Amino acid sequence: MLTKILIKNFTLIDKVEIDFLSGFTTVTGDTGSGKSILLNALSLIIGKRAGKNLLKNSELKCVLEAEFNLSNFNIRSLFINNNIDYFDQTILRREIHPNGKSRSFINDCPVNLDFLKTIGEKLIDIHTQHQTLASSNNSFFYSLIDNLAEQEHIVKNFYETLISFKELKIELDKLSRLNISLQNDNDYLFYLYNELNDVSLVVDEQEIIENKLKLFKNSEELKSSFSLIDQILYSSDDSIENKIYSLNSILNNISKISNNFSLIKDRLDSLLIELNDIKTELNNPSFDFNNDFSEIEKIESRLNLIYNLQKKHSVNSISDLLSKQRELKSKLDESGSVEINIDELQKTINKKKNYLQELSKKISISRKKIIPKLKSQLESLLLNLGMKNASFDFKLFELDEFNRFGSDQIEVLFSANKGIKYAPLFKIASGGELSRILLSIKSILSKHLNLPTMIFDEIDSGVSGEMSNSMANMMLEMSSKMQIIAITHLPQVAAKGNQQLNVYKQNSTSSTTTMVKQLNKQERIDEISKMLAGDLISESAVTHAKELLN
Repeated sequence: MLTKILIKNFTLIDKVEIDFLSGFTTVTGDTGSGKSILLNALSLIIGKRAGKNLLKNSELKCVLEAEFNLSNFNIRSLFINNNIDYFDQTILRREIHPNGKSRSFINDCPVNLDFLKTIGEKLIDIHTQHQTLASSNNSFFYSLIDNLAEQEHIVKNFYETLISFKELKIELDKLSRLNISLQNDNDYLFYLYNELNDVSLVVDEQEIIENKLKLFKNSEELKSSFSLIDQILYSSDDSIENKIYSLNSILNNISKISNNFSLIKDRLDSLLIELNDIKTELNNPSFDFNNDFSEIEKIESRLNLIYNLQKKHSVNSISDLLSKQRELKSKLDESGSVEINIDELQKTINKKKNYLQELSKKISISRKKIIPKLKSQLESLLLNLGMKNASFDFKLFELDEFNRFGSDQIEVLFSANKGIKYAPLFKIASGGELSRILLSIKSILSKHLNLPTMIFDEIDSGVSGEMSNSMANMMLEMSSKMQIIAITHLPQVAAKGNQQLNVYKQNSTSSTTTMVKQLNKQERIDEISKMLAGDLISESAVTHAKELLN
């Protein structure tokens, strides 16, 4: 249970230290006095994220501290498993610094905010607004029904399995996409290899066909040059060939005179033979320079193909392309089957899905069994709170997909009067009706939850008269099983508390400060009289206050 709160430098509070008793504590005060500050401080102590502008003095840090007696609650293992010192008198603390940063402690051990929240949720249940339930997608009712069905551990197991199931599905999707990527990469390698292989490249091919193309493209110039060569060497009257023949004839005559000229004549004969060979070469069919456009197109097409492949692979020769081809072949041979085996992962996912289906069916069956009991208890409690014809209809629908609570969709329908059709609870119930419904639900939960403290923030709003007395009695009954703290504006509720705290503002010339004090018997009489009659307290109001307190 909550035994003490210390609040320093928080919003309108300089310093407040409050001791709490077991049982039923009521908190009263004028509208705007700062009662909500206590709840905000407690919410921060048990893990709510801190907002801005929380410091009364922006140059000092804020300290929020709550002390709990845990001797009757079996949560020691939660501390031990997280290496946190455990004491029956445990202190939770938040410090908020002027720079906006906050630190969290449990028994002076630094902890992260998530763990502080985990511990806090096991120590206090704070209810502030009906709207929090309306916007929770009925999650509150899942928890309520599962608590009554005593299957919270099964639902928790389901949720943990569901998280694992979703994580495995994400992993499977990631690996499947990776397989596609790997296969695409392998297909691309295969394409590149086939592209090179199909071209049937030859090492010296590029140089040969480049030269051939040059010949074709310069054929006219070559023809003209060859014609001129032919004239110089053979065709003209003063051709080199004719002149050599003339020289040869002369040397033939003089060689008869002396053998000294025979060698020169032989050399001239060799020149004639060489000239004849040159003529034969020039008349070779390979030097046919007739413009064959189809052949030119073929050569150009082949060269363009080679050039494009070289550009694609960033190389400069056919030798490099052939080397690239061998490299691709090697990679393909090494890769073998590139696909990652996901069969085992898929089997694990299928097993988890089957397990989730089994659990969700079990959870749903238990819910359907407990709902009539919940309906009966709620309607009975509301009868005592003046809602004689209140009726609930809990509907469960099976979903195609899992949610964190199983595979059920829950719909809570309500009718406050006979002859009125059922409608969604939070659309049809008034503020006063919601207050009584919520208190009835909390009353049922209090018998099943191992929770030290439950706090209500004006749960009695919209209620007055005899019903407020019935609500007060219900909270008093709940306080026999757990500590109940109720912020209230109703004197009937305030009087039921075995401890009453009053929140008030103290004004000075320069500032306003929120204060909290525990009221003694006379101060309680005065405060409840004021709640009954306003600032002008009558004798009858005092008498009524005493009666309520007695």
